[in-house]
Amino acid sequence: LESAMFDSSSIRKTSRRENLHSEASMRFERGINRGTIEEALDYAANLIAELGDGKVATGIAQEQDIDVQDTTVEISLEKINNVLGTDLSVADVTDIFERLGFKVAENAGEFVVNVPPFRWDISIPADLIEEVARIYGYDNIPAALPVGPTTPGHYTYEQQVIRNTRAILEASGLTQAISYGLTTKVKAERFAFEPAMKSTELDFPMSSDHTTVRMNLISGLLDDVSYNKARKVENVALYEQGRVFFRDEDSERPREVEHVAAAMTGLIEDATWHDKKRPVDFYVIKGIVQNLLDKVGVGSRVVYTATAEHEEMHPGRTANIYIDGEFIGFVGEVHPTLAKEYNLDRVYVFELDLQKVMELSKDPEVYEPVSKFPAIKRDIALLVAEDIQNSDIIKTIKENGGANLASVNIFDVYAGEKIDLGFKSLAYTLTFENKERTLTDDEVNKAFDKVVNKLQENYKAVIR
Repeated sequence: LESAMFDSSSIRKTSRRENLHSEASMRFERGINRGTIEEALDYAANLIAELGDGKVATGIAQEQDIDVQDTTVEISLEKINNVLGTDLSVADVTDIFERLGFKVAENAGEFVVNVPPFRWDISIPADLIEEVARIYGYDNIPAALPVGPTTPGHYTYEQQVIRNTRAILEASGLTQAISYGLTTKVKAERFAFEPAMKSTELDFPMSSDHTTVRMNLISGLLDDVSYNKARKVENVALYEQGRVFFRDEDSERPREVEHVAAAMTGLIEDATWHDKKRPVDFYVIKGIVQNLLDKVGVGSRVVYTATAEHEEMHPGRTANIYIDGEFIGFVGEVHPTLAKEYNLDRVYVFELDLQKVMELSKDPEVYEPVSKFPAIKRDIALLVAEDIQNSDIIKTIKENGGANLASVNIFDVYAGEKIDLGFKSLAYTLTFENKERTLTDDEVNKAFDKVVNKLQENYKAVIR
């Protein structure tokens, strides 16, 4: 016969590391009574001799001596009453300990408690407090609010940004989705923010679809959109805010980064008796991104740059997003080949590194009163090469429009009949305004002419 015990912490660590869980491991990782190991062996031998007509040989072969001693724990009456909010006396606590089979020595409200081996679960003062509460009765413990100074809680800046992000996207018509943090290795490595980062795989995944912690949010959203489309939900607009996990090549554990992403497909507006249906397009989702960044307080410094570097994105309908020259995300249409894998048509997505956005300084909030003086508007239509970006033209106009240039808005883009191949027509409205006086035509004309000359010089623009 063998009667044995095993170190509980070692069993627990090994069981988790090897992903092996059995009835025996569960029993031993909780601990057992050291004092009854030999007693259990004698009892089993006696049963065999008595019921099985066996013969007990003399002696026990012992591999290792087991030092069975009481556990000594010290605690004060003041500590017990402070934690439980009670007014127990020394006699009350002593009686409870003795009823539990503990040996107690008390001196001036300080208890030295010897806990027998059969209560191996008691080793620290908090364990004794729990026993006192259990025997005294939970219903007898008074319900009272904590006494003392309190500090009102408040959200940190990061918590405020996260909450505001959700509110802004929901106000834009998107619905929050919560996707699995685990996915396949292929999906985890798509839409890479940092291509040099390594994925993190589980040692013991529960299924082949959940083997790797996610490195992007878009893959999960595409699964959600596909799920809805398969159930005849044609117009889907979802967002998710959560953490993704990047691991450096020489790092054992991944770092967690806060991201926000969205996916949209179908119609943004259904057809009505006075309006045509309006499908989701690049500018719809880009507008949502810009609105989000404006509300967070960094929108004035955003730059969008057309890109074809993301394999999973449409090369002609995708833009990287930069703030102060730092890459924070991208927006655009999912590549048709990938969309087909999900049985989807045209899907538009964005993903932002919310962690970086929160680390950026906010734009100053300056109150601007409504001007008492009239504004003067000038329209300009340009014929430029089709590879010239609208953002570059607007930047040039703002840099050369002078202090009285209040705003620049594009109101028309055209390429087609009567426009040479490789060119496009862009039309802008320039608004000039002074808060302190009425502008003269001469002032506006000088500023406008300077803008025209600079556009012709920089982009060889033809004024239409």
